[in-house]
Amino acid sequence: MEGKKRIVLALYVDGPIAKDRLFGEQTKMFEELTTYGDDCGVTVIVLTPGDFSSRRGFRFQSGRWVRVSGVDPDVVLRRSGVFTHKPVSAARELTELRQSGLLHTLPRQSGNKWSLYSWLSRDPLVRCHLPRTTLCTSGKQLYAALQSRMDVYLKPPGGSRGVSIYHLERRGRDVVATWERRLVDRTLDQVSSEFRPETETITRSLRNEAACLAFWQETGLRRAIVQDAVQLPRKDGAPYDFRWLVCDSEDPVIVARVGRMGRRGAVTTNIHTGGQAVCAKDLVELAVGTKQSDAVLRTMDEVATRIAQRLGARHGPFAEVGIDLAVTEEADVFVFEVNPTPGRRMLRVLDADLHRLSLESLIEYVIKAARRRGQSAGRES
Repeated sequence: MEGKKRIVLALYVDGPIAKDRLFGEQTKMFEELTTYGDDCGVTVIVLTPGDFSSRRGFRFQSGRWVRVSGVDPDVVLRRSGVFTHKPVSAARELTELRQSGLLHTLPRQSGNKWSLYSWLSRDPLVRCHLPRTTLCTSGKQLYAALQSRMDVYLKPPGGSRGVSIYHLERRGRDVVATWERRLVDRTLDQVSSEFRPETETITRSLRNEAACLAFWQETGLRRAIVQDAVQLPRKDGAPYDFRWLVCDSEDPVIVARVGRMGRRGAVTTNIHTGGQAVCAKDLVELAVGTKQSDAVLRTMDEVATRIAQRLGARHGPFAEVGIDLAVTEEADVFVFEVNPTPGRRMLRVLDADLHRLSLESLIEYVIKAARRRGQSAGRES
């Protein structure tokens, strides 16, 4: 590669996956980010496990991905949560990147729902926006928790994309479990405003402790959080909640506010389980009415900004985070979880301009981070 005149952004991702989509559903996003980077003097390179050590990577140019050598990144963003290709190499390189100060993505464990709840519940400004959450490590503990709670969600602490989320609701003497089983595993970049069936909804009655223990065994969970259900507002039977995309932990900017509407009767609102992206302001108004909507949106902004700042203080500066929020019809705001590597699929479906803005915000962050790093290096020398 040429001398270090341009800032180099490296995207660290699992793969390569397939010839036509080297990086799965993120391939198109990486191509677009490359274009925006070129316009701003930032060279975008994609690293897969093993590439950082060999100083090689992928560069999108002339309409195709090519291998390049001599890669020396200024900023690295991790874009995969799980690595199936060379996981040992990925773990080693990501540790090295974090220790060197090059990695500007929250660590994966920052999205652990139990750790996040335990930590944020100590913040007086955030505590009131957290649904009650407990940890269970066995079917017996789950059964005991269900004796005193009417409506909860069971979730793996480190899960994502709505996978392995169970709705447990007491109906009379029984507890009814409802969940969605994934039928299709998407690895390619297929974006559609129409839902293509990917899941089936399963319902089961847990009438006694034995049934609860059998259910726990079937889930395959070893640890899970039991979280009080927030009564999500619904439109025509479809629940909805929100994803706030926040960029730059040192100077948080809310780049996107997205409403997520699940299918009618669905357990989750995730885009990967059939949810649809909707204008956030419209859904907030639908939930609380026009008069209260501006105040509720301000509260959501304040909560999201506070969490981004606290995450930055705890883990170091990072480029972006997705924060999942809910609003009840009583105008209460709740935080569900954070996503260290938020996707862009919902933005592309909702608003092409917003999608572009989110990518441009990443480039702007990279330029600022690289300059700060250069200034720090200059002072040390």
